[in-house]
Amino acid sequence: MLLHASTAFQSTRPQQVVAQKSTRCNALKSQDMMLDDGNIARRSFLSSGAIIFALSTLLTVDPSSAFAEDNAAAAAIYAYRSGGLPSLRPIGLTKLTTRYEGYVEAPKGYAKSGIPISFEFPSDWLQLDKLGGGIQYVDQRNGDKLYVLKATLPADTDLKTVSKSWFADVILSPEGDVARSGVVAEGGRISRSQMSTDCTAEDAPRPCIGRRRMILKYDTVTGSGVQTVERRGLIDAYQIENDVYMMVTSSNAVKFEQKGSRERETVENICQSFRVG
Repeated sequence: MLLHASTAFQSTRPQQVVAQKSTRCNALKSQDMMLDDGNIARRSFLSSGAIIFALSTLLTVDPSSAFAEDNAAAAAIYAYRSGGLPSLRPIGLTKLTTRYEGYVEAPKGYAKSGIPISFEFPSDWLQLDKLGGGIQYVDQRNGDKLYVLKATLPADTDLKTVSKSWFADVILSPEGDVARSGVVAEGGRISRSQMSTDCTAEDAPRPCIGRRRMILKYDTVTGSGVQTVERRGLIDAYQIENDVYMMVTSSNAVKFEQKGSRERETVENICQSFRVG
């Protein structure tokens, strides 16, 4: 009897030990599963947060970048050459004047890739930025210059209705090619503006290209940054589609304002000879 009881007791003890180990293992497995589920949930949360952050970064617009793009769009840039090199032909008996004939880039969506332009200028003026594709000449004796520029009109305006202050703003814009060429300008304003060809008039030619003539007053800052020099510019502008193509000259204000001055006669002849289209 005692032997059987002892044997029975010994046989039930291992079963209890096994059951206890099994219970502990199950508990540990349940705990591990809970930890795994927690890690998965945490990783899922972090991944979702990363995706939301990335999307918000991509969709966020930097106001300074948008402002810079708007400024660039409003600035006057070179009407870049198109369709090969231009024709430069001395004219007259003395050959002191050269006739420029060539093409510049057309507006976006225009039927043709190039717009024909022509103008006349003194033969001894030096071409600048020749390799860059812009059209700029300078009189090395007195610093008078000419530029051929283009700018896009504001929405719902045309060459006649756009404010005259717009021309001063785009030509002298820090984002424009006049400023990029090294000109530091202050106080630009248009003192006179007149439509020389008004396409809205009843007697306007057909087909008609609007043309506007203006005088630009501004100061340039010298290399030292202390002194300023008064300058005068003549602007002769044509409208093609929604773009304005401009001949812009620059002269010393004192010489420009002098009655019968050769400098003023020269830049007036340049603008008068300017043709677009």
